[in-house]
Amino acid sequence: MYFMLGNVAFEPVDLTDFNESHSAEFAEHAVLKGKPRLQAMGEKLTELSFTIRLHHKIGGVEKRYQALLSAKAKQDTMPLIIGRGKYKGNFVITDISSATLFTDKFGNALAREMNITLREFVGDMDDNPLGAALNLGSNSLLGSILPEGAVKALSEVKETVQKGAELFNQGRQIVDEVRNTIAIVRQLADDPMAALAYLPGILTNLDGALGNFGELTGMNNLFEGVHKVLPAISDFARESAGIYGDLQSMKESLTLGKESNGSNWESWFKPADNALSNINERIDNAAAPVAAMTAWIVLREDEDVTHDTADRT
Repeated sequence: MYFMLGNVAFEPVDLTDFNESHSAEFAEHAVLKGKPRLQAMGEKLTELSFTIRLHHKIGGVEKRYQALLSAKAKQDTMPLIIGRGKYKGNFVITDISSATLFTDKFGNALAREMNITLREFVGDMDDNPLGAALNLGSNSLLGSILPEGAVKALSEVKETVQKGAELFNQGRQIVDEVRNTIAIVRQLADDPMAALAYLPGILTNLDGALGNFGELTGMNNLFEGVHKVLPAISDFARESAGIYGDLQSMKESLTLGKESNGSNWESWFKPADNALSNINERIDNAAAPVAAMTAWIVLREDEDVTHDTADRT
């Protein structure tokens, strides 16, 4: 994940602009002759501004939008993470503007473009749910919430969580392709023979998605070992297993349609379409656990993070 503010995560394609402002404060003292003298009065708070695009293919648009509005209204302090786990600091939202790019037929926003301005927060943020997770402990981010014994196995835990998140995101992208093609096939209920032309491509993509979610399901024992230090991974594992089962059902139904040359539309397309609806819901349910796992991947001990956080201890 490239960009995460609090528990709201965004993908690389969302971030289209990022501006950062640093300044210092000086008092000016007049003298009898010559130019005035300056006295350093300290630094001003860092300000960030950026443009993001929320798209329905990446996650619930309205849910993420409302989460940001709620954080602004409550004046919540939130950690900002960019790149591959680079912790930028704690920030509050000072301004949000939004434009709806397009909606579905019911008026639900499917894409929003937003301008957000953040101001650095310096002080206690214990009330923030992610605050403790971003404290410095055991010389690494998130180390403060790990039991002492687990810190020693940090690299293995991180590897498991990171692999799980990557497999999920790869599988979700393939499901996006399936969803787009199914939307076309759905319009061909009166012409099943035309719909048949799309089935080989859909089945190929389903095989790819099954590979990703099948591997995730096979990692359940590893996820159980991480549960005590990352409870969200249990929800992630459950939704991933459900997606795998629904993908299998979808493939069986579409295979039946292919073998029957598209006859009896209701018997093969409707079950496949229903399975896809379940998959979409499960992917949406998994958004929060995946965001928590993304925060977990912040656990890094390389020089970049050490330098970035050294002055915050």
